[in-house]
Amino acid sequence: MLTFENIRSFPKVELHCHLDGSIRPETLQKIAKAQNMSIADDLEIVKQNMQAPKDCQHLEDYLAGFIYVLPYLQTSIGLEMAAFDVMEQAFLDGIVYIEIRFAPSLSLEKGLSVPETIQAVAKGIAQAEEKYPVKGNILISGMRDQEQEYLKDIFFESLNTVETKVVGIDLAGAEKDNSVSNVAEVIQVTTDQTDISLTLHAGECGCVQNIKDSVTLGATRIGHGIALLGDEESQEWLSEKDVCIEGCPTSNVDTRMIKNISEYPLHAWLEKGLTFCINTDNRTVSNTTLTNEYYQLVNHCGLTVKQLRQLNQNGANYAFIDEEYRADLVEQMERFEC
Repeated sequence: MLTFENIRSFPKVELHCHLDGSIRPETLQKIAKAQNMSIADDLEIVKQNMQAPKDCQHLEDYLAGFIYVLPYLQTSIGLEMAAFDVMEQAFLDGIVYIEIRFAPSLSLEKGLSVPETIQAVAKGIAQAEEKYPVKGNILISGMRDQEQEYLKDIFFESLNTVETKVVGIDLAGAEKDNSVSNVAEVIQVTTDQTDISLTLHAGECGCVQNIKDSVTLGATRIGHGIALLGDEESQEWLSEKDVCIEGCPTSNVDTRMIKNISEYPLHAWLEKGLTFCINTDNRTVSNTTLTNEYYQLVNHCGLTVKQLRQLNQNGANYAFIDEEYRADLVEQMERFEC
């Protein structure tokens, strides 16, 4: 059976990790002090404010921790320190490649421009890459509740920023049934005019139709997709598409989409031929690591070494990277002996 250390040592890939949901509480304290902002000295108080409440009932409850964190991410130094921290965590977690997503529009309150937010995050990632053997890229998240014209401006301003670490766009925030169709025009215009890769949150708590609409719009990856659970017809439909689900088991428990990790459809999806990988979503909000996600699947779903390798190779195969680096990642996984 896979041990925790076996999993931690395995060269893993993570494609779904939110910057603002994954900063360590002690780092947030340092970020606050670097900006002369007040924050609780008691680390436990900071942690409680950042993590999902124990009585979390739905996604809106789950997102409350972000409100606490965002005031500290309104400067270049705050974003830079946050990005370095998440990259350092990735290294300690045995991750060799990670895509970190964040919403530039949520860090503009103190006068930063969209390019400046991106450059700050990229700088923090680059600093970690110089120190640790881990590589990171950036996904730009647009928020579902933003006006379409504003959302389009954010995407275009982000993608016109000269930063090679920006590899894709995303749509995030509280999900309602059929909400992807509401922003379909913005997504279509953005992808048509920029040739950027697309991953969309869909089926995190909303309906399966959001997943289908996302694929129709050209998304090659679906964030969460847990709404597929129990929908045999839709699973069959998606299994025939060239799409990878970015699975986030603990987050799905936190938002009450599944009761516990045992209900995560690991074997069902593999048997159906669905392509998916495993991710943390929000390390701090969900109090987890990627190693822990896989270890929970070992203990509750009987995850095997073969499946661990397959899921990470799925991540590598659908990462927004060049083919040479993709081949290198897959080779690292094939060589590794658990």
